[in-house]
Amino acid sequence: MVRYLVLLVALMALVPFVPQWADKWVPGQQEEVAPQVAIASKTRTLKIPADASGHFVTEAELNGRQVEMLVDTGATTVALPQSVARRIGLNPKKEDFSASVTTANGSIPAARVVLKDLRLGSIRLSEVEAIVLPDASLSKALLGMSALRRLERFDISDDTLVLVQ
Repeated sequence: MVRYLVLLVALMALVPFVPQWADKWVPGQQEEVAPQVAIASKTRTLKIPADASGHFVTEAELNGRQVEMLVDTGATTVALPQSVARRIGLNPKKEDFSASVTTANGSIPAARVVLKDLRLGSIRLSEVEAIVLPDASLSKALLGMSALRRLERFDISDDTLVLVQ
């Protein structure tokens, strides 16, 4: 009787390993590794660590020029100070500031523009909607949702923002 009890306990201990062994022995049940590798290699990822104040700031390339940007998920669109817009080749005229943007400081005139090319590490976006604001209204370029929503995903883990295209 004790012999059967020991055998039963041993078999119960092996039960959690049965699915793994069955996958190896049953034809057609194995995962194919090659397609997963191919998919992973097409993914473009950028990891941005939080700065000392907890913000995510990264270098971007806008229309071929380097620009420091603050990632702002609360911004509806990419926003550029007028001086940065000029530096990357966008020169809205006074009459182009016909849109109005509401901020914590009130309404501000804005000019709608389109970024021909936006690069964040290996991530590439084209024809990205943006706005230009007077320099007094915006101290740093904002990477807003007009760019972020075009990514596959973005998330924060361990004080690092991960952008995936």
